[in-house]
Amino acid sequence: MGPAITLDNYSLSIGENTLLNPFDLTLEASKLHLLTGPNGAGKSSLLKSIIGLMPHSGDIYLNWPEQAQIPAYIPQLASFDAALPITIEDYLHASIQTRAFFLKKSKQQKQRLQQLLAEVGLEDKAQRKLGQLSGGERQRLLFARALAQKSTFWLLDEPMTGLDQKAQKQIERMILNLKEQGCTLLMVHHDQHFVQQHADHVLVINNGLEKHGSPEQIYGQQASRQTSEEEVSL
Repeated sequence: MGPAITLDNYSLSIGENTLLNPFDLTLEASKLHLLTGPNGAGKSSLLKSIIGLMPHSGDIYLNWPEQAQIPAYIPQLASFDAALPITIEDYLHASIQTRAFFLKKSKQQKQRLQQLLAEVGLEDKAQRKLGQLSGGERQRLLFARALAQKSTFWLLDEPMTGLDQKAQKQIERMILNLKEQGCTLLMVHHDQHFVQQHADHVLVINNGLEKHGSPEQIYGQQASRQTSEEEVSL
C-alpha cells in the first residue's frame, strides 16, 4: 500500500518569482491523483519537490503504512545522446542493479530484464542503441526502469507523451494495474477523458492549488455521465 501525502503551508518560489502560492492539502493513500492545469502552472515542479528534486517552503509528509520506499518517478520525455553505444538492455541493467553493470549478466538477471521489457512492449528491441529510440520508446524504457523498483508510490509527469495510441493504451493499463495493487499515484495528465474516467481525485494547478475534488466535482455530473456513456458504446 502506498503512502498518504500531506502538504502543510506548501509553496514554491524560484528566486523572487512565486511559482506556487501557499496551500494545505492531504492526498489519500492508494488513490490515483491527477494534476491538470495550463502549461507552466507548476505541476512538474510540484512533483519534483515532493521527491526532493526541487526546494520548497512548508512541509511535505509521506505517511507510509509500513516501511518507507524510494518513489518511482517518470519525468517528462527524456532525450538520450544519439552517439551513446549502450543498448536498451544494458541501460536497464545498469539502472536496476547495484553491482558494476559491465559484469556478465546472470541467467536470472537476463530473465528479469526480458520480463521488464516485455511489460512495456520493448522485448524485441533489447539490443537497439539508445540513440536509435523514438520518443515513445524512450518513454516506455523509463517506465520499465521505474517498474523495476517495485515501489508503491509513483509520480508520473505526462507519461503518455510521445506514445502512439497502442502504446498509450498499454501504459494506461499498467497505471490502472498499479492503482489496483494499492499504489499511490500522482500524475500530470491533460487528457480530460482519461481524468474523468479513472481519477479518484483531481487537482487543478494554476500558480497554486486552484481547486481539487472528485472528477464529478471538478467537471460536473453531466460530463462524467457522458464519459461513462462513451465507454459503454465502445
